[in-house]
Amino acid sequence: MTSTLAPGTSPDPDGSTAPEGSEAPVESPTIETCRAQHRQLQLEVSRYIELLLGELSTMAKAAELRHLLHFIELTRQEAGDQTRRCRIDR
Repeated sequence: MTSTLAPGTSPDPDGSTAPEGSEAPVESPTIETCRAQHRQLQLEVSRYIELLLGELSTMAKAAELRHLLHFIELTRQEAGDQTRRCRIDR
C-alpha cells in the first residue's frame, strides 16, 4: 500500500504524519519520578564512596597512617549510614 504525504509533512516512526519541524509531545517526568531518580543517584554515589573509602582505609592501615585511617573510617561510616538512609527511603 503506497501513501502520499501532504506537502510539508514527514512520516513519523509510528507511521503517522506530522508537519515538518514539529516533534511529538514529550511527556515531562513527574516530580515523583525525579525524586526517585535522585534517591537512586544518592544511593549509588554513597555506596561507591563507601567502597572507595574501604580501599583507602586498607591502604592507610598498611602504611600505618593512624590519624588518616581514623578520619577515613569516620567518613566511611558516614557514607555507609547515608547508603542505609537511601535504602530506607525507598
